[in-house]
Amino acid sequence: MNDLPVVSIVGRQNVGKSTLFNLILKKNRSITYDFPGVTRDIIKEVIQREDLEKEFLLCDTPGLDIININDMSSNIIQLSFEQLVSSDVIIFLMAKGEILDYDYKLIDLFQRDKRFQNKNILYCVNKSDNPEEEFELEFFYRLGLEEVIPISAKGRRNLKLLLDKIQYFLKDTKTKLSGKIDAKICIVGKPNSGKSSLLNSLTNTNRAVVSEKAGTTRDSVNEILKLDSKLFEIIDTAGIRKESRSTDDSIEYYSYTRAISSIEESEVVVHLIDAKKGMGDFDKKIFTLIREKGKPIILVISKWDLIEDKDSNTFKEYKEKLFSRFPPSKDVPILAISSTEGQRVHKLLRECLILKEKSIRKIPTHELNKTLGTWMKESKMASLLKNRPKLLYVTQVSTCPFKLILFVNHKEHFKENVIAYLRNQVTKEYDLAGIPVQFEVRSDREKEKEFKKKVRS
Repeated sequence: MNDLPVVSIVGRQNVGKSTLFNLILKKNRSITYDFPGVTRDIIKEVIQREDLEKEFLLCDTPGLDIININDMSSNIIQLSFEQLVSSDVIIFLMAKGEILDYDYKLIDLFQRDKRFQNKNILYCVNKSDNPEEEFELEFFYRLGLEEVIPISAKGRRNLKLLLDKIQYFLKDTKTKLSGKIDAKICIVGKPNSGKSSLLNSLTNTNRAVVSEKAGTTRDSVNEILKLDSKLFEIIDTAGIRKESRSTDDSIEYYSYTRAISSIEESEVVVHLIDAKKGMGDFDKKIFTLIREKGKPIILVISKWDLIEDKDSNTFKEYKEKLFSRFPPSKDVPILAISSTEGQRVHKLLRECLILKEKSIRKIPTHELNKTLGTWMKESKMASLLKNRPKLLYVTQVSTCPFKLILFVNHKEHFKENVIAYLRNQVTKEYDLAGIPVQFEVRSDREKEKEFKKKVRS
């Protein structure tokens, strides 16, 4: 990602930056909502379109006209300006008929600040839906702007012109991607569990806004980094606070759905638990959700530095309590980290890569049939079964989720306890801790019944 030219969208709150971002991306990636201050993080996406010769990294920045400055908003402003300074092209978005004091401040900044003297800046006036009103642009030329592009993000007006100008400014920049991503990792957890702090620690930057206030991150924030010659894409999601299934709270709804989408698109999920708060009921629901999606999972105990009076047995005792309160946690790797002190954060990446490589393992069909056939004949299996069904055939049909289909003579004989036993055995035999193993049981008798029904009809 760092080898791509950077194009950043900047402007006041609620002038249409996220709408324009989604339009260029051709999908709804950044949250759009008719309320100022929705975007708090810098959202990044690679733009690869058939109608563009040069690909680039497009960035959506928060609105900078923040009135009441506090620690969180100060951090937002700092991150945004650092982003602009590192950009190859800046799209400065204003709104037609709504030119306010902060617009003038930004124009003055770009004209006077030495950091922006040689920057390619595209001044765009959004909400310019009527071509007949373009004479109003004379106002902007009197401010000393050499070129102003009237656009309509909602109406797609002059989008091609804007893209052509971006391509013109990028013609001499390098556009080679740094290589194939080795692992795509999603960080999830309840609000204020330490997700953004972990992303910042991994990237050694203030990439994500961190605040003691829960719910600071509203969208999924991604970054690419290299460790041990491997490339990792890290996605920091909004804190999952409830299963929001309605649009009554639009921001809450889209934050939730975006977090779920990030889980589905990832290859490994890091589930953060606050060390002091422990595994709560909603943490258990998040854990179950990740397993249902079939994603490899590492359970990470964050803020480990806050646990006092630690000794060599502290982590072992902590895990034992965790297992007793939530037995499914026994089935996944568990790691304790401190993002503020940088403890084991790079080890976490290495563990994620190991888990990803295990999750894509393909086991030969003949080996599966021999191994599971042997288990079916064991005395322990006999104790689970009143009847002795036959396992006719087994095959692996997917990775991530790791899924096996069992062809049997009597499907009803394979109760949940039998499947649980086989799942545990497969997990141990093939070292799949942290990887959900799914089974589907099929019976030839069912096919025979379906065939007879078709014949009768």
